[in-house]
Order: sequence, then structure tokens, then C-alpha cells
Amino acid sequence: FSFKIYVHLKEGSGADGLDALKNKPQLHSMVAKSLCQNASGKNYIIFTGPSITSLNLFEEFEKQGIYCCGLLSTRKSDCTGLPPSMLNNSATPQSRGQYRIRMKGNMSLICWYNKGHFRFLTNAYSPVQQGVIIKRKSGEIPCPLAVEAFAAHLSYICKYDDKYSKYFISHKPNKTWQQVFWFAISIAINNAYILYKMSEAYHVTRYSRAQFGERLVKELLGLEDTSPTH
Repeated sequence: FSFKIYVHLKEGSGADGLDALKNKPQLHSMVAKSLCQNASGKNYIIFTGPSITSLNLFEEFEKQGIYCCGLLSTRKSDCTGLPPSMLNNSATPQSRGQYRIRMKGNMSLICWYNKGHFRFLTNAYSPVQQGVIIKRKSGEIPCPLAVEAFAAHLSYICKYDDKYSKYFISHKPNKTWQQVFWFAISIAINNAYILYKMSEAYHVTRYSRAQFGERLVKELLGLEDTSPTH
């Protein structure tokens, strides 16, 4: 297979610069739209972080046959059009698992309590459907199904980070595009190792992640002969 990685990030404070991207949530939405442009009409569910989650974006995606479930932050999210009463924490003490819901059409805003208030915006799950979060120490915590689904998909990222974060290339140059380039290379190598573990070659050699990386570098530099089984 042949893969290409294109990175285009403009330094500076212009309309398309990185400073503008960091400070304007609507530009995060533009990135989400670009990534999902081929998902229209396929009834996909996307899970978003606070910087992308917004009512306007989710409604626009719904018109395209794309459904969403996102974590909402009053600090990082675009909260335009959302009821202020749901964005303020309740003054009365709450027990773990309690939640409040406001609905508009297919859209639900959920405020769930678990040692703190967590807000979720979704048009992919009914707020009346029940789910559960399982904690090792505290056991099962009741929650809406949207919260359970978000936690389940978030765990993929957490597991990946826990397992492979120490193998990311630590070199951090000053230029942002170079940082993104080395980050993309690190992800590519880690994903290559995952594919290697799924292949028949793994049953022959069983390289660890460190051994795989060392072998890969040697082969790329021409310091070691390659084998058809590796």
C-alpha cells in the first residue's frame, strides 16, 4: 500500500492562521466538516470533544444524515442556542448518576453528575434510554445511553494513549508543521505495529513494540536485510 500525509498549517495571526484556529470555535467546526465530508447520508455517529461540540454544527450534520454525540464545556464549546439553565450547575447537592435533560426535536442536552457536572449534546441517542458506567471501585453508575456510548468510544483513545504514548517521537521543533509531521509519523509507526500484530508474521517473530521500531528504523536506513516474513 502507498500512503501520503499532507500537512498544511499556516503560522501567524491571519484569518487562516493557527492563532485564529485556537481562539475561534467555529474554525474547529470547519475542520470537523472537512473530515466528515464523505460521511453524508451514511447515518454515521461521530463523537466530538468540547472544542467541536455545538448545536449549530450538530443540526447541520443531521441534515446531511450524520449524527453526533459530544461532550460540552461552557468554557471551550460554542454554546449558542443552548438553554442557560442547563449550563449552570445546580445549587442543590446531587448524588452520582443523577441527570437533567432538555430536548429540542431530536437534539438532547444532558447534564449528568458524577463527582462533577458533565454535559453532553446528542441527536444520536434517546435521552430516555438507560445506560451504565462501570467503575472498578464504585461499581455501576446509572447514566443515559449517550453517556455510556461516549465513554465507550473515548476509551479507545485512552487505551491507545496508555499503550503507545511512550513510543511517540519526542523531538519538538519550533515550527508547528514540523511538530505535526513528527506526530503523524509516530501515529503511522504505532498503527503499523498494530497491523503487524494482526498479521501472520507476528506469530513467527512476535516483536515487541520497541523491537518493531528498532527493526523498522534499520530497514529504512538500509542497515538490515528485510525478510519476506517480517
